[in-house]
Amino acid sequence: MHKTPRARIIATTIVGCALMFGLAATAAQAEETVTITKAGFSPDAFGVPTNVFGAATIGSTNLPVPSPITHINVMGPAGMTLNLEGTGTCTAAILENTGPQGCPANSKAGFGGGVGAYEIAHEVIHESFTVDFFLGDNRPGHTVLLIYLNGATPVSIQLVFTAPVIKEPKPYGLGFSLNVPLIKVLPEASDASAISAFFTAGAKNVAYYRKIHGKRKLFHVKGIITPKTCPLGYWPGAAEISFEDGSTVKSTTKIRCPKK
Repeated sequence: MHKTPRARIIATTIVGCALMFGLAATAAQAEETVTITKAGFSPDAFGVPTNVFGAATIGSTNLPVPSPITHINVMGPAGMTLNLEGTGTCTAAILENTGPQGCPANSKAGFGGGVGAYEIAHEVIHESFTVDFFLGDNRPGHTVLLIYLNGATPVSIQLVFTAPVIKEPKPYGLGFSLNVPLIKVLPEASDASAISAFFTAGAKNVAYYRKIHGKRKLFHVKGIITPKTCPLGYWPGAAEISFEDGSTVKSTTKIRCPKK
């Protein structure tokens, strides 16, 4: 697939996924800033299937466009689990050739969008985009997300990226890791950058039928399941985000635990 300027804006999506755990950035050695505007679980309870949601803005302390993201590790709280029974999977080839409509409905893992930007001739150009998340592999211990990026104007682009699910040491747990390749917009322009993102992820509203004693019965996919306990008094989350300028932002947060 031809990679056009719009590809770089996928960085915005990944920062949006980082909101999965409500990450608040601290940029002691970086010029980039990340401001979390929304983050949480729905429903917000212990040990239940849930959807996660969030939104963020990204900026720079001294530049009109922040540096593009090159890598991100996101970590959720210990005790958060995945139950992907009944889910389907899609492939990068299907997404590249036919788009999201070619993927099974039960492979859908979330959606989102945001705004990306790049600078040319001292002018900042903005472009809105949408993203759809699918399961590329639903095997325990081998789970992989596929991220489908769609942008229309001023540049038309459809791209697919992968994000393997990882497990970090306590107090963290499940998360994901993603490399984002650098793509030059134009020789005289900056690389495209992230300036805002939002997302919702999870399979709580996905359902499927299976036969029980010869009869079709509707089952709901559980997907993401919140931790059953809150031993610290909060659920910790963290992310480490690397940027094209060589800086790294270490982000941590305390997620409010639900009432029992």
